[in-house]
Amino acid sequence: ARAAGRASPSHRGQAGEPRRSTHAGAMAEQLARIFGTEEDRVNCPFYFKIGACRNGDQCNRLHNRPTMSQTLLLSHMYPNTPESLALANDEPWDDDMYDRAQQHLEAFYVEVFLELANYGEIEDLVVVDNLCDHMIGNVYVKYYHEEDAERALMKLTGRFYSGKLIQAEYTTVSDFREARCRAFHETRCNRGAYCNFMHIKHIPRAIKRRVVREMYDDHPEYLGQTRGAGKKEGKDRKKDRSRSRRGKEKKDKGGRDRDGDDGAPAARQTSEERRAMIASWNQEKDGGGGGVVA
Repeated sequence: ARAAGRASPSHRGQAGEPRRSTHAGAMAEQLARIFGTEEDRVNCPFYFKIGACRNGDQCNRLHNRPTMSQTLLLSHMYPNTPESLALANDEPWDDDMYDRAQQHLEAFYVEVFLELANYGEIEDLVVVDNLCDHMIGNVYVKYYHEEDAERALMKLTGRFYSGKLIQAEYTTVSDFREARCRAFHETRCNRGAYCNFMHIKHIPRAIKRRVVREMYDDHPEYLGQTRGAGKKEGKDRKKDRSRSRRGKEKKDKGGRDRDGDDGAPAARQTSEERRAMIASWNQEKDGGGGGVVA
């Protein structure tokens, strides 16, 4: 009887270990699931998704500032014109007002894209249309490589644009599709320009093609860089295929995109695919087709 009594606690301990392990695993899964969402009472979901929060340093949730990232936030860099402010605020406008605002935006986009491309290969550049204090004029640039973003951050420190000091910092934003306001880009946002998610300004595809082609013309060494290899490249391809399927389903349901594209970053390509893409654009330009801006 005494032997049985001595063995009993050991038996209970062994049976309890899997239960404790299962409970800990469930808690870890729960924390991972809610991280950066409204359910997360510790980390700020807005800072996590868009790299900015209306409460700033007074926010009662944590702002986990990254020490390294592919994406930089250039706070309040875009100098909004009176026309662009009126358009963003849904005030009455006409075609001339829209054209002036769009021409100013496109000139800014081309100038800033090509300047930032001097520091590395750019994957995407966006300018937001929001008017709230923590987002107005914000510009985000995503590089293909973290070391390029690091170089850009160092070079931009202490520089000025349009008479203002450039405020550059790493941001948690890695997917502009997740950071943008779906209502704004698909139909209409009821919150207007003071929404806390990104309202991304429209840049025509012709302008985007032009600056990408000029980037590779000015920096042919970028064409020799690979954007991923082995397992990472395979995962990226799966993600791209998944995005394509979601985009097709969205179009089939009648959804529309204010930007004229799906808002997702371009599919990752090999250096050979990039050369073929640029050669195709050049052929379209020489043949007068494709709508590419000269």
